[in-house]
Amino acid sequence: MTLGEILSGVRLRQPISPELAGANIGGLDYDSRRVGEGFLFFAFPGSRADGRQFAEDALARGAAAVASESGCPPGPPGALWAARWIQVEHGRQALALAARNYYSKPDERLGLTGITGTNGKTTTAYLIDSVLRAAGRTTALVGTIEYQLAGRALPAVNTTPESLDLMRLFWELERAGGTHATLEVSSHALALGRVYGLNFHTAVFTNLTRDHLDFHGTMEAYFAAKQTLFEGAGGPPPEFAILNRDDEYARKLNVNPKTKVVWYGLGQERDLRARHISSGFHGLRFDVQYGKLRFAVESPLMGRINVYNILAACGAGLSYGIAPETIAQGITGLRAVPGRFERIDEGQPFVVVVDYAHTDDALRNVIAAARGLDPKRVITLFGCGGDRDRAKRPLMGQ
Repeated sequence: MTLGEILSGVRLRQPISPELAGANIGGLDYDSRRVGEGFLFFAFPGSRADGRQFAEDALARGAAAVASESGCPPGPPGALWAARWIQVEHGRQALALAARNYYSKPDERLGLTGITGTNGKTTTAYLIDSVLRAAGRTTALVGTIEYQLAGRALPAVNTTPESLDLMRLFWELERAGGTHATLEVSSHALALGRVYGLNFHTAVFTNLTRDHLDFHGTMEAYFAAKQTLFEGAGGPPPEFAILNRDDEYARKLNVNPKTKVVWYGLGQERDLRARHISSGFHGLRFDVQYGKLRFAVESPLMGRINVYNILAACGAGLSYGIAPETIAQGITGLRAVPGRFERIDEGQPFVVVVDYAHTDDALRNVIAAARGLDPKRVITLFGCGGDRDRAKRPLMGQ
């Protein structure tokens, strides 16, 4: 594929020469250590290093050209690179569009589900993937814990990887006969353009509570990042939006008029709701009601908070036309989600669960779920790993 074909749709600050546009490109990368002969290297400005510092290494390894938001460095050795330097309007958006072109736009042929929100993304993603697999689909799952590709587990670097890595995964999924991919879409990914231009069939919103303000600065900016998934994030708007009616931020979302909205929750006026909930050490049992449609679900997942995650997964399954009995089978089939109210059983005469709760709201929900099991007492041990958003730590302690 030529450079001109790969850059189709990418906004350039200045045109490139016909000679460069006609060059055949052997691959794309944003890590100079992985660049090979004839590659297009993307140099991103970062908080710790300017990607232009690695351009020399990429060119020495045989890169055909460098794409960057920044201009070519002045003077030597920049003068030697000028003919192969491409200045783009937005580096990560450029990478996303270039990757789609290079891998022949697999997102247009796969059923993509994107899940965003502060809490519940991982469990909801695992549930949706289980529903899809119960329906006989070959799937990919992209999230915080790990990436899964047609039954093969891969290590997760970020909750949502860079667009190039996503496109490569989609391409490999297609080669394996895959049809659907479920993604946790983080606010970082939306703000940085990692999912820019993707065609989402279904977008799910779980909830929004305080988190990541070290990155976004304000709750308004955090919410604005989440909002972009429902506007299209550089691509068409999703066909379906599955929204938590019980969350105040979900009710503020500006959803494209072309998108079919399914509201889920526990109240009477929800499109998709749970009735007759039974919650205990056995897990969950309840009836799902969607219009005139009613079906029962059972899940080994514990805690009423998982009622919301299961409803969201049911909504996603219905958006793909999956039969209720198959959805129920997929819900039952997910035995546990690593680190998500995960039961640890070593024969002890009391219940131990591990949860990833990383915000005050999530910790409150976990403790409420534990108390909802009607134990004699609840003992909580928590910590805050990493060097992120320290302002939430006293709130978690309180």
